[in-house]
Amino acid sequence: MADDTRDSAEQAPMTAQEAFEAARLLAEAYSSNIPAATHHRDIVTEPTQGHAMPHVQPGRPPMSQKATDHASLVLAYSAGSLPVGAAISLVLWSLSSVDATTLAIAAAAPAGLVATIGIAARMIGRAVREGASALPTTTVHEHHGPTYIQHTQIHNELHTDTRWFGRTVNQLPHDNS
Repeated sequence: MADDTRDSAEQAPMTAQEAFEAARLLAEAYSSNIPAATHHRDIVTEPTQGHAMPHVQPGRPPMSQKATDHASLVLAYSAGSLPVGAAISLVLWSLSSVDATTLAIAAAAPAGLVATIGIAARMIGRAVREGASALPTTTVHEHHGPTYIQHTQIHNELHTDTRWFGRTVNQLPHDNS
C-alpha cells in the first residue's frame, strides 16, 4: 500500500477474530454470487487517529435553519428590551424622590385624559346627530306598473395574508401584482 501514510509501527497486530472478519469481508467483496452489502457497521469504539475522544465543539450547537432563525429572533428581541427596561428603571428611580401628592396627581392624569376624550366624543356625536336632523327629508317616489329587475351576482374571492409585525396584503385571484 503505497498511499498509506501511517507508520506501520503504530498499528497494533490484529486478533484472530479481526483477521477472520477481514478475510470474510474481502471474500464477499470479490465474490459474484453474494449480494452487495447495503450497510456497514463500524465496530471500532475508540478513535483510529490519535488518542483524543471526540468532544462537543464550541459555539452554537448544530440545529435546523428554522431553529437557528428562531434563536436569532430571541436574541434580537432580548437586546431590544434593554432600552425599555432602562427607561422604566429611570422613571422609577426619578419617582423615588417624589412626595405623595405629586404621585396622586400623576396617577389621576390618565383618568382625566380618558374622561376628557369621552366628553369630546359625546359632544361630537351630539353635533353629528343634530347635523343629520337638519338635513332635508327623504322623498320616496312610488311607481305603479311593470318593473324589470335584474340581479347580478359577482363573486370575488379575496385572499388576505396577515403576518405578525408585518403588513396585510389583500389580493384578488386575478391580480398578480
